[in-house]
Amino acid sequence: MSVGRKQFETSSSRDGLLLAIITLLGLGLIMVFSATGSSRSMQLQTGFLFRHLLFLVCATLVFCTLLHFPRTRLLRAAPWLFAGLVLLLCLVLIPGVGSKINGARRWLRIGPFSLQPSEFMKVILPLFLAWWSRRQVTQKTYTSQFLGMFALILTPLLIAIQPDLGTALLVFGTGACFLFLAGWPVRMFLLGGVSVLPALGMLMIYRPYQMTRIQNYIDSLGSWENAQYQIKQSLLTMSSGGLWGTGPGRGLQKMSFLPESHTDFVFAVIGEEMGLVGMLSVIVLWGIVLFCGMRLVLRIQHDRECFALAGTLLIGIIFQAIVNTMVVTSLLPPKGISHPLLSYGGSNLLTVLIAFAIILNLTNDRSARKRGRKETIH
Repeated sequence: MSVGRKQFETSSSRDGLLLAIITLLGLGLIMVFSATGSSRSMQLQTGFLFRHLLFLVCATLVFCTLLHFPRTRLLRAAPWLFAGLVLLLCLVLIPGVGSKINGARRWLRIGPFSLQPSEFMKVILPLFLAWWSRRQVTQKTYTSQFLGMFALILTPLLIAIQPDLGTALLVFGTGACFLFLAGWPVRMFLLGGVSVLPALGMLMIYRPYQMTRIQNYIDSLGSWENAQYQIKQSLLTMSSGGLWGTGPGRGLQKMSFLPESHTDFVFAVIGEEMGLVGMLSVIVLWGIVLFCGMRLVLRIQHDRECFALAGTLLIGIIFQAIVNTMVVTSLLPPKGISHPLLSYGGSNLLTVLIAFAIILNLTNDRSARKRGRKETIH
């Protein structure tokens, strides 16, 4: 009876998680089409939708493949994926190779599409740390122990000098979260914090607009007149929707008033067109993702590395959604962080679905039973 109940709870959690993901993806399709309604022609508007559909199809194929991909092979590939991604982060910084948009080099052009390597580091860094953590069991050398610290510091720095401080902090946070869940000693966190502080100080000196942006946000807290343009437009967009919203496609603020309406501020468009009910529905959906995801992750606590990896990926996705929502609602300074599953963008969509696929792969019944039998034998 107990085993049957656990299987039922696992099955219901997986179904609930998948249903919430599919619902958010469907809403994302609607909002991308609606938010790009500011395009001058219907051809341009449908172009955004077509590309987003293409991203979604590719991401779904990768998602389905990773659901049944052997866990051991995935961990074995981690160092090679990490090394390749570090190389891409370096290539992005080279003029003529990386594409420069709005003063930042974050993208690699591949024909009509662009790739943002820093997005994938949100998944690859925890995966690399899981592989590294497994090696610690057999190889407790001085060099091996500091390999994880080096990776945790190097990758956010490469992302920060693009510059992309928001993504750099998210990547650093996901790496630190994995090490915490994996039971890393507190002294190593202190050492890592001391190592990062000088780098942040140098970044603030050579990128003074980062501090200016934070200072402007602090000044605007007590004065609407001092608020930044995108924050004003975001708040106006949400407030104009009322309780039920103006209806899908009928929003006006996206008509060149609200910047990045299809990416960073898509949640504000939901507020205008679907009202407070729509925004609360999105929050409830993310609550379901967190609840069902945590129920699955907690089942594999006996496998420390898999538990830490799945928990880190889940927390990372939820945290990104929270940060984006707080930016849109003026609870945090504006930063270029998209809303998972809702915002337009192939790199972010692929990254999030890869993360969910790994979570479901690690927590499926077959893998959990195999790992449990191995631990019993050993």
